[in-house]
Amino acid sequence: MSEFGPVDREFVQSLPKCELHLHLEGSLRPDTMRRLAARNGVDLEDDLERRYTYDGFDHFLELFLMGLRVLRTGEDFADAVEALAGELAAQNVRYAEVTTTAFSHNRRQVAMADYAAGLNAGRAAARQKHGVELGWVIDIPREIEPPESPFTTDFVTGPLAPEGLVGIGLGGPEPGNPPEPYEQAFARVRAAGLRSLPHAGETEGPASVRGALEALGAERIGHGVRSVEDPALVDELGTRGTHLEVSLTSNVALQVVSEIDEHPLPALLEAGLSVGLNTDDPAYFSTTLNDELLLAATSFGLSRADLVALQAAAFRASSLPQDRTAEFLADLSRVST
Repeated sequence: MSEFGPVDREFVQSLPKCELHLHLEGSLRPDTMRRLAARNGVDLEDDLERRYTYDGFDHFLELFLMGLRVLRTGEDFADAVEALAGELAAQNVRYAEVTTTAFSHNRRQVAMADYAAGLNAGRAAARQKHGVELGWVIDIPREIEPPESPFTTDFVTGPLAPEGLVGIGLGGPEPGNPPEPYEQAFARVRAAGLRSLPHAGETEGPASVRGALEALGAERIGHGVRSVEDPALVDELGTRGTHLEVSLTSNVALQVVSEIDEHPLPALLEAGLSVGLNTDDPAYFSTTLNDELLLAATSFGLSRADLVALQAAAFRASSLPQDRTAEFLADLSRVST
């Protein structure tokens, strides 16, 4: 294929893909949620699909919490992971780093041994049945897990840590919950060899991103789109080579930007930053990675070469070993030429 051909769904489908910002708990499509709810005796609304359309963060949170209620056993987590892997495989996603929040499940009395076993079983099925490789990011939910809590740091550095764990994240609402108080937690985890992969610069501005870089030693930034408000920060991100995990549909749905035309993706790319596209919570935002790539092309005039570059940036920013990264980049190059 020539990079000068049209950007269409067939071309996007053909691209070997990498996704780095994807929440397991936000990947439950209605069919999966109903199946898990029936298994566990959880009552759901008859018109469940209605919940998948909302007008702000509060409605999104209601759906997110509903999804948590159906995840109770190791089998539930394994099934959720495998359902996600099937979707990823259908989009030609070869590798994904999936964020999941152990603390939220522990406080619901889910046994952490069962949780970890479910993640392990689902990851094995993803590889064996769907040909998709998964890595895990366990995040600290800053609105409910205080900085002094040892729970997440103990879990990710302890014997129950799931296979394929690559890093620690920091999720939850940014306003009133800056990164700096979590400096010691991240230092401990980084010393154990895990990567620092926090959210920042989504609902708060450049100060949140700076805090993630300086206090948490962030290697990638989840979202980071509000970095454009500070040209000096944009320059620093470029100098550091910090990858930004951008999610277009999520940013519009949660009113980080009021409409897609206002999204700073073009400015980030023009500045030469390392950027990849992601779904964030694909089920709850009714999107796929294919959809996100097409949206970028149609909204901002991105070419085939631009989309290839976004995927290459994601593979390079991933936690894959160098030899596997090289293999995926070679596959990507063959498709795009």
